[in-house]
Amino acid sequence: MAQNDSGVDVIGMSFNVFAVVNVSASVSSILMNLFFVFCMILPHQESEQLKQPLSILLGSLVGCSIAVHACVLVFVHNGFISFASDSSQFMFYHLIQELMLFTMRTSVTSHIWLNVYYYCQIVPAQCSFFIWLKRNIRVFVYSALVTEKLFFLSGFISNILYYSEVLQCCYSTNDTNSSLTGTQHNATDTKLLVLSNIFNVQYWLRLAYFLLSLCVMSASSGVTVLYLWRHMMNMEESSSSFSSPRLHRHMRVTITGIIHAVLYIICSTWLICDGPLRIQLPSHFDPERNIYCTVISLYTFCSTLNLGAGQSIFRQRIVNAWQNLLQIFKYLYE
Repeated sequence: MAQNDSGVDVIGMSFNVFAVVNVSASVSSILMNLFFVFCMILPHQESEQLKQPLSILLGSLVGCSIAVHACVLVFVHNGFISFASDSSQFMFYHLIQELMLFTMRTSVTSHIWLNVYYYCQIVPAQCSFFIWLKRNIRVFVYSALVTEKLFFLSGFISNILYYSEVLQCCYSTNDTNSSLTGTQHNATDTKLLVLSNIFNVQYWLRLAYFLLSLCVMSASSGVTVLYLWRHMMNMEESSSSFSSPRLHRHMRVTITGIIHAVLYIICSTWLICDGPLRIQLPSHFDPERNIYCTVISLYTFCSTLNLGAGQSIFRQRIVNAWQNLLQIFKYLYE
């Protein structure tokens, strides 16, 4: 927390702390995700072969994580340089910010449907809807991913148009030699009003989507945990062994799903609260947007770690690589 010239406290993060935390998290995450790409392209012989829609969901998660952290590194680099003009800096900043948000939201939707996919794989379907969902999970996931991407893409485009109009309005207002007529100024103000209304509508739609996503993630993870708990109780009563690899795999993906739901709640709560706080305290709350960027970066980094721990195709390769590394060190020091 810092203090501005007027003596009012400013809630923010110093650039040095911002750079150290985000560069470390982003470089580590990018390297891990590149390793995940290698695992998906050349899977280990003992690993379970990926099926659809699991393959597309994992590919989306890995690709979005790389894109988010690439944007974070650009933000950090942007802090060390200056652009030729304020207009280029303004538009570049908001373009990267919106691209980072778009990829982060896309990653979240992939995590949601990954939870639903494992729910359908683990919990036996009983009612007609879930029987239909399990039979058509591939089409359902593909349709949901496309619909959500179109929704987030519309927000990305409208926000970029809004910032472009804001920039044009500011320059036309400050330019004493501007040739814009009163009619043109009115047209610009009308565009800003329309885009501002669209921005507000999309904010509330994203809030509703956050609540719906939270319900879906909580319900799918909760029902899966309840089913596995009852299954283990039945195995205990029948004196069966808990050492089934399939049971361990189901427990692992369920636990990582719950962990990601907690991460999602923390990150989304901050992002939702960020908007009103920025409106009420534009020059006092995170003026450099360092906290905002760091929350997204740490959420994506933790999600990457969680993904590596939950997916056997990644975890087995990590264990094998670690064992080989230990053998190399052992050979060198003998």
